[in-house]
Amino acid sequence: MIRAFAISINDLVALSRDAAMSASYKPALLKALVRVLSAQPRERIALRDLGAEFVRLYWNQTVVYHLRQAATIAREPEVLRAIRDAADTYRTRELGTLPSQARDRLATELARILQINVLTAFHTSAPASMTPLYTWAKGDDAIVLDSRAVAFLVANAATVEHIANHWWARYLERVNRLAPLIIEKVQRDGARRGSLARYLRILRETDDAACFYCDRPLAAQTAVHVDHVIPWSFLLTDELWDLVLACAPCNLAKSDVLPERTFVAKLVALNERRGRLALPAAAASPLVTPDVVGRLYDAAVAVEWPRGWTPGTVRA
Repeated sequence: MIRAFAISINDLVALSRDAAMSASYKPALLKALVRVLSAQPRERIALRDLGAEFVRLYWNQTVVYHLRQAATIAREPEVLRAIRDAADTYRTRELGTLPSQARDRLATELARILQINVLTAFHTSAPASMTPLYTWAKGDDAIVLDSRAVAFLVANAATVEHIANHWWARYLERVNRLAPLIIEKVQRDGARRGSLARYLRILRETDDAACFYCDRPLAAQTAVHVDHVIPWSFLLTDELWDLVLACAPCNLAKSDVLPERTFVAKLVALNERRGRLALPAAAASPLVTPDVVGRLYDAAVAVEWPRGWTPGTVRA
């Protein structure tokens, strides 16, 4: 007897709810399927195409937001460490600037990983009544989807991706306990920051005309930057208490690395001085207490955020 085709949103919720998780590959696969099919609906998806989408998804999380995919970075799957290494080797935080041969190597490795256990284990927790989203036989270089599964995933792309994001974030919360806004980071496609121009005007009025890090005077002709002491990619917020004036060399060299902890005390002292001023309404967010600044810095350290930058050093 041929079983009737049956897939529903509730089936995918049950699959994600009941799945055993020792890594984040399963929600990544669901999200990759939706992304690939939304770009080009088809019934046969090459593993290489899924691997390329995995690179895009994991790059954001491991390089842009420094989210761990295991209890410690040292215990992460080797391929995810390879993504971090590629970013460091080519000194880029933007996947688009990574050389094509490096991207191809990463995509090929992730396609290989999919064949080891991910593709066969994906449906393990699915309800018995659910038709599998795809079929795959060991040795094949592609997965095959029923045309109705393709139509279902494309028609419900936003909802299915939401399920995948929640599934993925639920896992990441267990291994990144002190990282803020995990769901937001899983949902985002890289860093999308707003303009800091209004803060530059405020800081020019309230702070000394010198670089927060190296104390170089910021003369009128010098390029003046606004920097997040605790990286924006950790906090995902622009708040006055975390923003300082910096010279271009320091801001560009520091990038998204935590500075040495001595700068926490300097930031606290700066905010205490700001607190005695009548700040413009445009400042929007209140200044935080010294203990909160220190705790947020320590939280970033606890999730193994890159740290220890000092003026005059360039990230390797």
